[in-house]
Amino acid sequence: MNAAREPGSRRRVAARGARPSLRVTRAAVVPAVLVLLALVGAGLTALSGGGDPAPVGATTTGTLVDHTTFACPDLPAARGTTSSVGLGLAPAPADVQPPGGGSVTQGPVTSAAASGGRPVDVRRGSVVGLRADGGPAVDATGGAAAGLFGFRTDAESGRTLAVDSCPAPRSQWWFTGAGAGLDHSSTLVLANLDPGPAVLDLHVLGPDGPVDTVATDGITLAPHSVKRVALSEIAPQTDELAVHVSTSRGRVAASVDDRYSPRPSAAQGQEWLSGTDLPSRTLRLAGLPATTARTTLLVANPSDSEAVVDVRLAGKAGTFAPAGLDAVTVAPGAVESVDLSKVLPKKEPLAVRLRSQVPVVASVRSLAGDDHSYATPVAPLVGPAAAPVVKGADPTVQLTAGAVAAKATVTAYDAKGAKVDSTALTVDATATAAWSPKKGAAYVVVEPAPREDGGGALHGAVTYAGGGAASVPLTALPLRVERPRVQPGLG
Repeated sequence: MNAAREPGSRRRVAARGARPSLRVTRAAVVPAVLVLLALVGAGLTALSGGGDPAPVGATTTGTLVDHTTFACPDLPAARGTTSSVGLGLAPAPADVQPPGGGSVTQGPVTSAAASGGRPVDVRRGSVVGLRADGGPAVDATGGAAAGLFGFRTDAESGRTLAVDSCPAPRSQWWFTGAGAGLDHSSTLVLANLDPGPAVLDLHVLGPDGPVDTVATDGITLAPHSVKRVALSEIAPQTDELAVHVSTSRGRVAASVDDRYSPRPSAAQGQEWLSGTDLPSRTLRLAGLPATTARTTLLVANPSDSEAVVDVRLAGKAGTFAPAGLDAVTVAPGAVESVDLSKVLPKKEPLAVRLRSQVPVVASVRSLAGDDHSYATPVAPLVGPAAAPVVKGADPTVQLTAGAVAAKATVTAYDAKGAKVDSTALTVDATATAAWSPKKGAAYVVVEPAPREDGGGALHGAVTYAGGGAASVPLTALPLRVERPRVQPGLG
């Protein structure tokens, strides 16, 4: 039997954060050709022998990123809300040496940042502020592209707080936990940063299954343009939704501005709902605050089969099944909601792991005062990740290990790149650990230990408390493009 549901709602999962679009240098082309030749050679050797395929050994090698593009959400600030945008260039890890030079430009999406934007002087280790007007698009080349990140914050007089990483364009987006009702409303913000048009479809799932929408297939988004879609216009009077954005041509950067009222007719809190790219059979949701008034799991099932979702919590002592909570059953094409408030440990950092026999998408909504935040799907970190420290809010870095214990170094920097605080975290297998930096930091960098140094898989998020509530998932910075280096086996 499932835990109690919120009135008028039902029960969603996928994992992976948005990564800036990448381009490798011309020097990478020749090694790539050699890789293909090696693969072909190994295959021919195996076939000519007439027996089992020859063993193939594989390692990985990295090529430095030399081009990064992303866009911050282009949505005017609400009355009484102060919006700001920051741009940072994180220090490079010891094993990465980006070349000097390069360029960073920014401007409204309509200006085509690469050609019509304004230069930005952002030095390695520093964070600079940008105008939030127009949702700036950012384009970086050369050494300045490696480790670049952007973020937007929205705050209303100590009552609400919203934080969002500026996403890079891609072809698939899933958002779980949006709404189109009186007390819960969301706006989808789409940006086409490319010189060609993007053609996209919007599909919406609700508590009763797929939602019939009008004029949401074959939408054309002109080059260097922005489109805002109020979900109440395409799926009215539905409080719990999952939204799928898919392009048949081109790609888009997508964000969801989410407004939620904890009580009927009460003031709405604000949060940016992070998206993932694909549904998954295993999801890890990170970004639950240690203290919350009410917590709701939202699971969407895009498949044609019923989903039975097993729920586990990753706390400070490891992963466990919450007492009193059975598996969550989600009908095909539907969204189900489950109240987790009574099954969560108090004042303990947590992550949620979901497993299903069919791919799902999901999020966890947490209420704190008049505000709310979301824990969304996250992928294991394949390199350093960065997140802002918001003025007036207390940040907490939360990291969860996989099947084996993991290690990470977490460092806080000020806006000029000076180190403010640092710690070495060891996270037990399947457990969650938390750390908060000293005052004066502008951003934090999480650097997972390499596997050869005893580091296991890590994933996580940064939560913010005080003056509202917010959460932002940790996603690896654009530093290197990893590709396989394959060698033919012997004999």
